[in-house]
Amino acid sequence: MTITSRPEHNRFKFSSGFTLLEIIVAVAIFGVIASIVFPALLQFLDMRERVDEKHQQISGLQKTFQFLANDLRFASNRLSKDEYGDIGKTTLSINDDYLIDLTALYSDLSLQGLAVPRRVRWQLVDGVLQRVQFPVMDPDADTRVMIQSLLENVEDVDIEVSHIIDGRDNTDSDWDEQKRLPDLIDVTVKMGKGIEYRRIFSMLGADSDAATAAVQNAQLPGTSN
Repeated sequence: MTITSRPEHNRFKFSSGFTLLEIIVAVAIFGVIASIVFPALLQFLDMRERVDEKHQQISGLQKTFQFLANDLRFASNRLSKDEYGDIGKTTLSINDDYLIDLTALYSDLSLQGLAVPRRVRWQLVDGVLQRVQFPVMDPDADTRVMIQSLLENVEDVDIEVSHIIDGRDNTDSDWDEQKRLPDLIDVTVKMGKGIEYRRIFSMLGADSDAATAAVQNAQLPGTSN
């Protein structure tokens, strides 16, 4: 009789899982890596948020100064009427009910490019700098209005007007002329953290030569961009 032996393949069975020691080591390694990477990730996210905020601020400033430059460039010295029909006292209202209140001549494509006077106002509402435009020069309570919110987080806006007389710059924070426009308008936008942006605009409705010379010779101390 022949006796054959069979190998016992299942005598020892090896587990395919992890031991407790291996899990502890893996958790410790993950903790070390997280302690290094997580602060760097938070710093990156914070930096990206600041960059996006700065980009939005710069974009808003560019739009603000572009719209403001166009409004002042095409400003007219016509006296407008309020919603009650009363004629305005000045060609340009500064720091009154609105930051700036003026009449601007803009081309109307529906009228073959004819320049149409429109009422334009700038106002600061809850830290947001807004441009308000009416389709007519003398709006009333029922006139359609278009409001553009251009810049946020604005603390204050300082505006000064200049009148060039015999080459001398006469600057004031108010304007009371009824027949002419100022030569220059100095606008300072004050943002948070003490940041200020200042621009000087010349007006085509005034003495353009004198205004241009004054702009070229203007000193801008403490201007931030």
